[in-house]
Amino acid sequence: MRRPRLLWWIGVLVAMMSLVVPVAAAPIRNNIVNVNQFDDEKHLPPNLLSDEEIERIDRLQNGASYPLAISEISPDDAAVLISSNEGIAFLDIATGDTVPVDATLFDFFVPLPFLGFGSYSWQDESTLGVLAANFFATGNADALAALFIDRFTGSISVAPVGIPDENISIVSVAPNLTSWLILREQPEAEDEPTAVGAKPFTVRHTLGFPAPIAARANRIELPARVQRRVDLFRQRRPDLLARFLFQQEEDSSTVEVTRKPYNLFLYDVNTGAERYITSVPYASALLNDTWTSDSSQLAVSFFGIPDAEGRGYYVGSLISEEIYRDVTGNLPPRQNPVIQNNNTYVIDFASGQTQVIRPDAAAGAPILEAHDWAPGGQALLIKAHHPAYLKGRTHPVYFPRFSSRTSFRFYDRDGNGQFRWTKTFAHPMLSGADVVFSSIADFVSPDEIIVRGVVGSNRHPYYYNRVSGELRNLADRAGSYFNVVATSSSTRQIVFTYTSYTAPPDIYRLRWDGSALYRLTWQNEELRVEANLRQDPVTFTLRNGQMRVGTLIQAADAPFPPKNVRMIVWQEGGPNVPMLNQWAANVENPYALLPSFGFALLITPVAGRHGYTPEVFNSLVDNFNFGQIDIDEQAEIVQQAITRGWTSRGKVGITGCSYGGYFVVQSIVRYPDLYAAANPQCAFIDVLNEWKLGSVILPPYLEGLPPYKALNEYVKDSPSYGADKVRAAVLTFHGTDDFLPIVQNENFHLQLVNRGVPARMVRFIHEGHGLGMTENQLYAAQEQIQWFRTHLK
Repeated sequence: MRRPRLLWWIGVLVAMMSLVVPVAAAPIRNNIVNVNQFDDEKHLPPNLLSDEEIERIDRLQNGASYPLAISEISPDDAAVLISSNEGIAFLDIATGDTVPVDATLFDFFVPLPFLGFGSYSWQDESTLGVLAANFFATGNADALAALFIDRFTGSISVAPVGIPDENISIVSVAPNLTSWLILREQPEAEDEPTAVGAKPFTVRHTLGFPAPIAARANRIELPARVQRRVDLFRQRRPDLLARFLFQQEEDSSTVEVTRKPYNLFLYDVNTGAERYITSVPYASALLNDTWTSDSSQLAVSFFGIPDAEGRGYYVGSLISEEIYRDVTGNLPPRQNPVIQNNNTYVIDFASGQTQVIRPDAAAGAPILEAHDWAPGGQALLIKAHHPAYLKGRTHPVYFPRFSSRTSFRFYDRDGNGQFRWTKTFAHPMLSGADVVFSSIADFVSPDEIIVRGVVGSNRHPYYYNRVSGELRNLADRAGSYFNVVATSSSTRQIVFTYTSYTAPPDIYRLRWDGSALYRLTWQNEELRVEANLRQDPVTFTLRNGQMRVGTLIQAADAPFPPKNVRMIVWQEGGPNVPMLNQWAANVENPYALLPSFGFALLITPVAGRHGYTPEVFNSLVDNFNFGQIDIDEQAEIVQQAITRGWTSRGKVGITGCSYGGYFVVQSIVRYPDLYAAANPQCAFIDVLNEWKLGSVILPPYLEGLPPYKALNEYVKDSPSYGADKVRAAVLTFHGTDDFLPIVQNENFHLQLVNRGVPARMVRFIHEGHGLGMTENQLYAAQEQIQWFRTHLK
């Protein structure tokens, strides 16, 4: 049939218009939103909040700098080197004035501390020294340089430092920059050519422990240009980078171990002389090294890493692996390489005389880590990592990530020049494994130390006198104190970065008696004022009689105690990491984010967390507690908050990332009527599947038995099998490149959609474990805020 002429022209016009009118985005399928910052902007989802609110989120998330002291205080107690995204400078600790460091030289020479190796050291009262890698090195002779930074001008002078040959790698560098501890392997052929590159002495085993997102944020912050140069060095000079062994990791997902036994030598840069010390066993890892300030003595500790049976990674679910046997309590101490190969070498550099300090012979002895020298070098502080005795397991767990507590041992030099254990400092604030720098202590005089430990969520500095026994908390406010450095005993001060849930970080000074607090930097004051938040301590007594301490964060003008407010509870990742009171506004750690938009945020460490006792820390995995005890404690806390009138049913939400994401999903499965809305992020939700994949050694530690012996327990502890119980409205975040398979969370989400439960999933394309891109953080925050606004009454 022939069309009428008018209709024909209408059809033509419609076709032509389709060529110029933008194509609408494809409809959302199954309530799954894809966010791909690398795609065309028109394919990104629209903003959910007003421009004003988005700008506020941006300031909260990206407006803070992180000033940190990155050197000791100068010998005259006057200045310290600090770093932040605003620059690198010397800070006058009396006035707060700064002298910028000329960082242009870092384009050519990258200070090793920027790469996680070594430290800065004062050469005299005005000069700070550091070893640096030469970006443009062509051979061993020009591989390194010593940089000398003038504190009064910020100028830098350079002295070349060579590496003796290609068959060494550097373990430790003394404060004088010329005394080194090295590993050596004899050359295979006499005519082997000289080169900067070397066969790696170490291999990295994958452990698969996700680091808490907040821990990544607390790494040393550099100016953007300097950070780009450091990243470029890592990409282009892996040959030089391999020279420096046992570099600090930004997370705990890998461990660096020796490929085979190697010889350990002292090396004198000035003379080229070497002195053999000992041999280091196969699969050894560095715990720590510490030099006296005059570079005359070194204490260095290694421990054994369980065998990966020839692989570059741990299978995790292979029941014959030593790491599996250790974390499940099936490896007798006499066979456990973690303790059997734990040696601390106390070395005199001039003579090479070496004392070896080994763990005690008694059952349950801790592994030992050299920690700090007293001024004058007559006393040594050693950190002890105590194994975890878990109920239902035959042998103690020695791997340091799972230790039940730490303590500090004092070793004093006796009349024969040997160091003897004379006293121990132990305290509940040192409960839990030593992760994220939770326990640190430094000598400030031969008999006094400053200890940092965790009580609840607060990481405070404490003064301890080992002669009088006096212990004093130096903090006068809730929060966390990082990068604490001390002046000499003549002026008795500490300088530190202070931060809290309501205060972005800045640098302060304080006397050892806790008086004369003085703020030295004001980089984040404007942001603190804009956030305008309050935090109040809260306590809950559980049915078992134990007390849990937490913090409620709200807008500054909100009343306390609150009255029937919308309340969101949050849990940290991990597990086994402290929930530290510090500034953050990312969606994974929304301390300043959610309270700034009208929600009360309740943060309470529960079973399995630091801040209480070793028994509470271990209880998460005692017997068959996992998947229940901490979930049930949080639910009891929420029920108490409802009883107190702080909130009510229909007004309670829950969020968290990684293990915190697991916590969220398991909570809404076990308590379907308690939480009205949930936001699991990068969640670990299927213990059985993770055990089968063998991607991490965490499931064996959590469960203790393989699924062959406890299948029902694995299923009960995996919320992926409980989707039919969920009633809460669920907003899921997950990155497509997360090592925790996204498909598990997709399937959980689809089950909710099929049941008609309010559910939305945001897939962040090319993101890993947590959101690294600022654009994705900004969009995720809108989703998070909008979801809780919609689904909490």
